[in-house]
Amino acid sequence: MAVLAALALAAACARTDDRCGTPRTPTPLDRATAGIVTGTVTFTGASPPMRTINVSGDPQCAAQHADGVSSGDAIVHDGRVANAFVYLKEGLGERVFAVPDVPVVVDQKGCLYEPHVVGVQTCQPITFVNSDPVLHNVHGTPVRSSAWNFGMGVQGSKRTIRIGAPEVMVSVRCDVHPWMQAYIGVLDHPYFAVTGTDGRFRIAGVPPGEYVVAAWHERFGSREARVTIGPQETKEIGLAFTPS
Repeated sequence: MAVLAALALAAACARTDDRCGTPRTPTPLDRATAGIVTGTVTFTGASPPMRTINVSGDPQCAAQHADGVSSGDAIVHDGRVANAFVYLKEGLGERVFAVPDVPVVVDQKGCLYEPHVVGVQTCQPITFVNSDPVLHNVHGTPVRSSAWNFGMGVQGSKRTIRIGAPEVMVSVRCDVHPWMQAYIGVLDHPYFAVTGTDGRFRIAGVPPGEYVVAAWHERFGSREARVTIGPQETKEIGLAFTPS
């Protein structure tokens, strides 16, 4: 009962960032000269093991994961890293970009967050969905924006928020099921990607210029590379993590 009461109180405190009410005038871009940054995020050496988490404390979650849940924090296939957040860290200057109206969806499904890592632009809608017939709560703890914490106790329920300040990365957890973890990369531009199981990324529509490309991973840390993009040019780069 104490958990339910706390979640009810936290739900009342959930809010959308006030900074998202300020209109933006996007900087004009010449799409005809835009280039592409593409590449692979890799891990050198033997893949680190991942923990298996016992979820028997919640029978409804355990019914979906008889053998427990993998921590999912070090998914590496043939040296290729999944769930790395890759983005342009430097080089865009003072350009301003329009805020997308289409929401990014983070589902709570099988007592896990899907996707585990996702990118959004500042003030873009983020819609959390509960596809499970169990109580979850969504507890986000950004450093540069206000935290939020709201309960979602009804299957099929949805809740939308917006984050006003860039931050790599924002942690999202479920206090009811502590193994549930997601990360949101929040940027004031659209030049980012999340690697799949093949470790690949593709960032299109990049204005010609010199950039720092960064890759963030929840367990491996960060890597950076410099790249120069000419008009209509495609550049292939590699970002490699190594054992710490």
